[in-house]
Amino acid sequence: MTPEEVVRAEFAAWGRLDIDEIMSHFAPDGAWENVPIRAVTGHDEVRKEIEGFIAGMGSFDAEILKLAVADNVVFTERIDRMDYEGRPIVVRVMGVFELEGDKIKAWREYFDMPKD
Repeated sequence: MTPEEVVRAEFAAWGRLDIDEIMSHFAPDGAWENVPIRAVTGHDEVRKEIEGFIAGMGSFDAEILKLAVADNVVFTERIDRMDYEGRPIVVRVMGVFELEGDKIKAWREYFDMPKD
């Protein structure tokens, strides 16, 4: 898979809220960082963090507005829409994915926290 295909497959897995499929795209020592929240590293920690997020989700959709690839790095500008704990949330997000082969080595998300 190309870096772009891996990232698109990752978002498709999020759309299905399938933790095993989501994790299948991460390297064993991969990192996931929600910049305004926190960073986690390693398969077990990333899985635990993502499980916490999707536990409250009824749905998730990432509308990719822009996507750029430079070697093994994929940049996305997106609108993420989710039903979280029974309420709709819409967040504009910039994401940076660093890939090692066909696995996500690092994924950083930059966004403002939604206001109630």
